[in-house]
Amino acid sequence: MSDIKIDWNGHIKKYQAAMEELNLDFCMLTRVKSITYLSGCFVPWKSYLFLPREGFGDPELFTVLLDVERVKAESHLDKVSGWGPMKGFYWEKKIQSAAKRAGVFDPKSKAPRIGVELGIDICVTGQMLSYTEAEFLKSVFPGCDLVDFNPKTEQIQFIKEPEEIAMLRKASEITDIGQDAVREELSQRSSGKQFTENEIAGIGTLAMRKAGSNYEWTFTGNQEIGSGYRASWTFNGCTPATNKIVQEGESLLVDLHSEYGCYLGDLSHNYILGKCSSELKKFNEVFEQLCYALIDNMTPGTSFDNCYQEVRKVADKQGYANDLFFGIGHGIGCIGNESWPVVVPGKDWGSMIFEENMVEIAAIVFNRPGLGGLRLESPTLVTKKGAEVLPKTPFEVDYI
Repeated sequence: MSDIKIDWNGHIKKYQAAMEELNLDFCMLTRVKSITYLSGCFVPWKSYLFLPREGFGDPELFTVLLDVERVKAESHLDKVSGWGPMKGFYWEKKIQSAAKRAGVFDPKSKAPRIGVELGIDICVTGQMLSYTEAEFLKSVFPGCDLVDFNPKTEQIQFIKEPEEIAMLRKASEITDIGQDAVREELSQRSSGKQFTENEIAGIGTLAMRKAGSNYEWTFTGNQEIGSGYRASWTFNGCTPATNKIVQEGESLLVDLHSEYGCYLGDLSHNYILGKCSSELKKFNEVFEQLCYALIDNMTPGTSFDNCYQEVRKVADKQGYANDLFFGIGHGIGCIGNESWPVVVPGKDWGSMIFEENMVEIAAIVFNRPGLGGLRLESPTLVTKKGAEVLPKTPFEVDYI
């Protein structure tokens, strides 16, 4: 159990205050990040969280029947029950009953305004409301007005509370421990000892589990280990580990993921076993410059567009502009919060600015097929004085 106390009830009040602004009768929330943020529990199944407006009762979580008892025990919600695809257990009927009990729905009076989470998430774990689910809701709440609550979800979870920052800091300490274990094991390899990517993933996972991590959260293959050609594909941002053997002199990226108290750690670090070519060494050095340029520009008031342009200048000057991926950051927080906001240039995202107490994954993806590939992912807190990188693992490539 963590000694850091998250104010889960305070999270509920934040959502209800946003509901008041939108004049909602209740919310029916489906996103993993909302369910985690309000329940304080790992809920991996398709689930629905009924949240009435303030003063009309408590939230109620409906999750798949087979996981109800665990979620009851581990969640901070008083009301948890099950749903399933059978008569008497349909989730839409359970939401309807909850709304009647709470007094926020009377079929004889006006149709309710229901907050739902609409849109597209780049992560398959996003769980936005589907068309089919929307039709089921309309069938049990005739004439209802479905109001998109998703912008409020993102806004509420964007700036982190001190306790959330402490959780993220602890999760980052755990990923440091994982990288230390990987480095130690690689350093002590006997003559001729070879490692597969999967073995390296296991080394990092075991060390982090011992340190208190409960969950390798990413949907992209748990720990992401890429070496050689698997590290250097163009725009390569996904390297689920395989049984490929790591060869001397090639890029080895080790991207480890932890979870502590429902909050996430994400740390990518880069290694070379033995000697590498001078061309790859120079490439690695440019990568390190890009990392520092990014951190230097993650400051309050700086736009995402300007930050990207400053990082891009370094790549341009060194002649590697085409090797830098245009996304240089993504969100991090509780389970399910692993994308928004994405730090990219352009009209859709570029005008966003870094704000104090925002925690973002500082990310550099730098790849040249046939040469090498490197990745930085490191949770970074934006403070009044600038960016504070939460993990202690350095940006520099480790030559083992």
